[in-house]
Amino acid sequence: MKQVPSEKQRLADADPIVTYLVRTFNLSALGFALLSCTVLVILTLLVAYLSATLWLPPSQSQKGLMQDGIPWIAILFINPVVLGYYLWSSQAIGRVLQKLENSDVVNIELSEIRQVVSRFYRQRWRQPLALSSAVLFSALVFFTRTQLKNSWTSSAPLPIAATTIATFIVVYAGSVLVLNLIANIQILHTILKRKPLHISPLHPDRCGGLQPLSDYALKAAYLAAALGVWVGVIEYQFIQQTTQPPWFVHLSIPLHLCLSVVCFYGPLLAAHRGMKKAKADLLHQIAQQFQIDYADIHSCLSEDAETLKKGAEKIQQLRAFYATTDEFPVWPFNTTVFRQYLLIASTPLLTLLTGLLRGLISSWLGLPDSLRQ
Repeated sequence: MKQVPSEKQRLADADPIVTYLVRTFNLSALGFALLSCTVLVILTLLVAYLSATLWLPPSQSQKGLMQDGIPWIAILFINPVVLGYYLWSSQAIGRVLQKLENSDVVNIELSEIRQVVSRFYRQRWRQPLALSSAVLFSALVFFTRTQLKNSWTSSAPLPIAATTIATFIVVYAGSVLVLNLIANIQILHTILKRKPLHISPLHPDRCGGLQPLSDYALKAAYLAAALGVWVGVIEYQFIQQTTQPPWFVHLSIPLHLCLSVVCFYGPLLAAHRGMKKAKADLLHQIAQQFQIDYADIHSCLSEDAETLKKGAEKIQQLRAFYATTDEFPVWPFNTTVFRQYLLIASTPLLTLLTGLLRGLISSWLGLPDSLRQ
């Protein structure tokens, strides 16, 4: 018997493809990624077999499928990640809001969740924009294939057509994915800015009780890291195989950096403002009480020593209480999560850095171009 998705998981099923996959096949994000990987491997091998490009002789300027590692990076890693996250992004916001609702940090009504999610997810321009992006990028891929040498994707008309079609599908899913991530950030900001946050500074998650939000941001950052790996691979491929890489290839690097920052900090900013305001309100209350007690002591300077001692002790306790409150977290993540983010944000650039260092060292040593590649 198929498991029916929960109400909150259905809130984000505005994409008809996601709705069909989830409700018909009960696919999870991981299941969809593995299924897409299997299908892509079979279809790619079939295309290579039909075009006789499984293995090409060294005399030709192109590589066969079994000789080129870059298509396999896309087939086994990049494409499944994008397609899996495409499904995940539509359901993740419901799970995050459900966990936040079940916590004692914030109270969220289901009707409010449904209203806000529908407003951002059911906008008519989303599908045309995703399709336009898919058409644009697949056209760029199609017209730049002839510039690549030693690549299976440009070895014959059939691989070029297959690469173009695969690009269309993945870019469409990636465009919807980006729109979903943006919508999720807007949803979190819209809901959390209306709600007071009851921060638990000694919560075991060391995130003030907002660990679900921190986990969501880190998973989104993992996506940016995966795309960053592909950006580095493409940049390295064009640098090594063309004399003048297209402008949009270089543009992908700053776009990746911006995407990684937005994916991680975008959702966290929604809670950061509330946490900062909650902390400021608590500090203000303590400061007001301190001012009242200090004025009382000042008016009782002529009283006996015991009265002054009690007042001074309370003042000291208020100062200690203020210092403790001032240490409350204002970001819903801990140092471990932040270190993980820095690692995954910088790791994708190692691919590009390796290629650049290789070229610089080769130039410095005066090696011929044939050895640099």
